[in-house]
Amino acid sequence: MSFSYLLGNFVGRAIVSFLLVWIVWLLASRLDWRAAFQRSRRWYSVTAVLALTVLGMSSAMVTARGGL
Repeated sequence: MSFSYLLGNFVGRAIVSFLLVWIVWLLASRLDWRAAFQRSRRWYSVTAVLALTVLGMSSAMVTARGGL
């Protein structure tokens, strides 16, 4: 795999992970999108985004290698 492919895959998964965390906060803050953005910048939200991104990348790597 090329570096640009891996970087693009990582950035795309990070964006989708952020959107998932933001949607959770949007629902928790009763559809107040400003509050959802404020909550999504807290340390535990950033940690959740990083964890989702790493889990998604590791899943993609295992799938690409045929489950080895």
